[in-house]
Amino acid sequence: MALLVIVAAVAALWTYWGESPSQQAQQEKPSSTAAPQAPTEQQARVPAPSPQGDTVKVDGSQQSMQEERKKPFGLDKSVDAVARSDEKIQVGDQKIPVEELERKMVVEQRGEVREKSLQGGKISAWGVHIVRPGDNLWHIHYQLLREYLAGRGMELPPRSDQPIATGQSTGVGKILKFAEHMVGVYNLRTGRMTRDINLLEPGQKVVVFNLSEIFAQLDQVDPTELNGVMYDGRVLFFPKPTKAKSPSPSPPGTK
Repeated sequence: MALLVIVAAVAALWTYWGESPSQQAQQEKPSSTAAPQAPTEQQARVPAPSPQGDTVKVDGSQQSMQEERKKPFGLDKSVDAVARSDEKIQVGDQKIPVEELERKMVVEQRGEVREKSLQGGKISAWGVHIVRPGDNLWHIHYQLLREYLAGRGMELPPRSDQPIATGQSTGVGKILKFAEHMVGVYNLRTGRMTRDINLLEPGQKVVVFNLSEIFAQLDQVDPTELNGVMYDGRVLFFPKPTKAKSPSPSPPGTK
């Protein structure tokens, strides 16, 4: 009788250990039809390749395409064109690859040494502004920020970029100072980036923005708490969102 019990127990164990690995593998096998991840907001903003080719003409001749490209950023007149990092921009007779502008901005203007693209192979969006008489970099940045915030439902009041009575920068001023380190000024005549970014020459220079890089920061700004923005000379810091206070419970017997 004891022998029969032992045989039955061994058979049960054999059945358990023989079947459970395959069952476990079936349970752990990942689904091959998993839903693809949604693109991030920055990826969604990068314009699709143009059916007109890889050259973006900065002369207003591609107005319809440019209106569509500017729309996701909430931009209008602050930039003349939006280009992909794998495209070229054409100003007059000159064609300049955006990737070359990126490299020169980092190496020649910022003084950093980079052998590869900052984007690590990812396609980014770039803004191009042709320098006009009377332009200055602060005003160009201010116009871009105003258009962007207007797209988020906030109109900046006049002189909101000016220091307060104590001489301290406002939150808007800090954002504009940050933006000065995120752009390049390209000299069409010399084919080089200008180290003095405040020296703008109409007809000779273009201002280029890495929109993907800039808007990754601007998207963290709470328009209602602009004055809480901090800038350490290189990076922006944002105040934590204020949590809405829950209403106090009503006393018993009241509504």
